[in-house]
Amino acid sequence: MSVADAVDTDVDTDVEARAGELVERLFGHTIATLEMATIWLGTRLGLYDALATSGTAAEVAQRSGVLERYVREWLEQQAIAGLVSVTVPDVDPAARTFGLSAPQRLVLADATSPFSGGALALLSGGCGSALPQVLEAWRNGTGMPFGAYGDDVREGQGLFNKGDYQERLVQDWLPALPEVDALLTRNGARALDLGCGVGWSTIALAGARPGLVAVGIDLDEASVMDARANAVEAGLAGRVEFEVAASDADHGAERYDVAFFFESLHDMAHPVEALAAVRRALRPDGRVVVMDERAEEEFAPDGSPLERLFGACSVLHCLPVGLAEPGSAGTGAMFRPSTMRSYAEAAGFSEVRIAPIEHDFMRFYVLVP
Repeated sequence: MSVADAVDTDVDTDVEARAGELVERLFGHTIATLEMATIWLGTRLGLYDALATSGTAAEVAQRSGVLERYVREWLEQQAIAGLVSVTVPDVDPAARTFGLSAPQRLVLADATSPFSGGALALLSGGCGSALPQVLEAWRNGTGMPFGAYGDDVREGQGLFNKGDYQERLVQDWLPALPEVDALLTRNGARALDLGCGVGWSTIALAGARPGLVAVGIDLDEASVMDARANAVEAGLAGRVEFEVAASDADHGAERYDVAFFFESLHDMAHPVEALAAVRRALRPDGRVVVMDERAEEEFAPDGSPLERLFGACSVLHCLPVGLAEPGSAGTGAMFRPSTMRSYAEAAGFSEVRIAPIEHDFMRFYVLVP
């Protein structure tokens, strides 16, 4: 064998090894995708709720109303995946008892838990079911309105940050923003929540400070209908208002003390215009708070898990939504600080501050007119 042949053999071996590593990685992704689909199934069918009290497949089937044969297959698969617990697994299949450990219950059967994974399953399922429409949008160079992604994405998006809004907004976020908190606590204070979705952020704001009136707006009518129902259930209908409107619509002049964009600015077709409209709506000493994706400062290959999450979400959901209207900016989920600064400057804001709030997924900004 010549030196050249030896080099070629080494190159081929290296390429094959790296190809093997990549296909192994894809195999792992396939398992994860399929298991997430089974979590979506269990969430939608109420199977995790039926497991809140442990039982056999027959007992879980009776509680959930699902065919026992389906339930037994699902329970065994969930136990194989380590998602549910099983006692005495070596007995007759009909006698096996399944249940949820305390950690499993927090993730899979408690929608109010900060560890709830149901939102992730709904978001994944919703994006998966919308793939044919996403494909056509990409082929045609068009976008997809948020509502086209269906109930799963709407409900999943609402649940994803609900725990944070109910707990951390009062305990952590507002105390870290004293100038903003002071504006929300003065007499006659009004807050505007742009891209409010199903309303959990707006409701949390109103519940956080007595006397505060919070107005949520969203372009998706189904989200606004859900938000109104959620406000009634929370007992805050008198201090919370929801409207179907574009974020860059005229919100009036000097009507609000603080405006919030809770993980919504990157999805908006006209973010600069939305910020400019909000600046006009602020009272003289008002502020804007933006909570958005904590993408890295700069693009780089082989990114972190968080950067990979944002990239995939952008391809499948955020960019198509952002391109749904004529003249769209097409921001996407890779919302880097440089993007925030450029949008704020174009909208006429004098200063952009990164707020001292620690969050696994989000970065907070305060915009000064």
